[in-house]
Amino acid sequence: MTIPRVLALMAAAALGLLTATTLVPWSRVGLPSCHPPSKVAASPVLLTIEDLAGDPWPWPRLDLTLALRAISPYRPHPVGILLPLDAPDVFEPVQDDQLSRALGAFDSPVLPAVALPPFPQTQKFTLPEIPHQGSIQTLRSADSFLAPHERLQKNAAVAAWKVTPEADGMLNRLPMVFQQQGVVIPSWLLIMYAQEMEADLSRSELRGRKLILRDSQNRDIQTIPLDLRGSIPVDWSSPEPTPTKMEIRGVVLAAEQERIGVRPYYDLSTLSKRPVILSGALPEVDPAIDSPWGKSTLSEAVVRAWQGLAQGPRPVLHPPGWLILTVLFSGATLGLLRSRPWRDSVVESLILAGTIYGLGWLAAKFGGYSGALPLAVGAAIATFLASPLASWLEKSDVR
Repeated sequence: MTIPRVLALMAAAALGLLTATTLVPWSRVGLPSCHPPSKVAASPVLLTIEDLAGDPWPWPRLDLTLALRAISPYRPHPVGILLPLDAPDVFEPVQDDQLSRALGAFDSPVLPAVALPPFPQTQKFTLPEIPHQGSIQTLRSADSFLAPHERLQKNAAVAAWKVTPEADGMLNRLPMVFQQQGVVIPSWLLIMYAQEMEADLSRSELRGRKLILRDSQNRDIQTIPLDLRGSIPVDWSSPEPTPTKMEIRGVVLAAEQERIGVRPYYDLSTLSKRPVILSGALPEVDPAIDSPWGKSTLSEAVVRAWQGLAQGPRPVLHPPGWLILTVLFSGATLGLLRSRPWRDSVVESLILAGTIYGLGWLAAKFGGYSGALPLAVGAAIATFLASPLASWLEKSDVR
């Protein structure tokens, strides 16, 4: 192969790689979701605290305690609190013990511990780990925490939790796992979802970038592809969901109305054996995040991610670098095999792109890989441009 053809091969592959990189935001276009779980997951109910607007933070623990007591007869499961509870109740410290006892009425409720870089003021404690295979260096680190108050930890599970919106304010992904001193630990979302799916995280496994959930009998429940940071995407492209939402003081009122035989403000029976998330919806506690539907809250992003997992998670794994380069250089080499009319080159490029997209579709269906469209278009560009570039270099004075 002459020097002009080698240069044309490298230039065509480079232009194909540039095109593929530009199209990364559309890497999941047209691809199917992965396999849904073997068990149907119920959608969470949001108990919001919007009705405490105007009250100073931190809100009295009594409001949270009364809401938990009101819903406990209906046995919701799992129950998670998506609120910072690191400081004690400064007005009535006894309310911390009351809230702890209210948490004890549920089966392992989940509290968030915000993952932070190591600082002297933060706690360093070990969380349950998940077996793993492969490198975990790219996962989010969780070495120290802004943890729930120690009085609340004894009757609840504590899980790492840290979300980071993008530079434009959009929250595009939520963490499922973190790494802590060489081990994998579950996030708040993962523990909640695993409880709903009756998964045993000690028997589950992170294999490469695939999270395999298993039950206590070691049977596979679901395989969830994660990105390099151990996260799953939030599907903002789907229509805005309408999760069941209740305000905590309305919940307390409804429980009292049921007790005296009056038509309740909320039908609390809808909470029976369903996941419940007690969350804030105010800027000082749950900062608003941008979404295609306007301002949203973190708890609503959690519901979207949860629904995506229940329906079958979207593919997030990208093809390895060696495979991307192999496809692009193979396409460029194909374009150099012989000279042909430009119409034939277009047809050949389209056939190659269709083949790559079809293989990428299968990889998304069975392996959780995305990137079919960018790779297909990049390979088509490399195939189409290789021959014209070689011809131009050979005929010009540029040698």
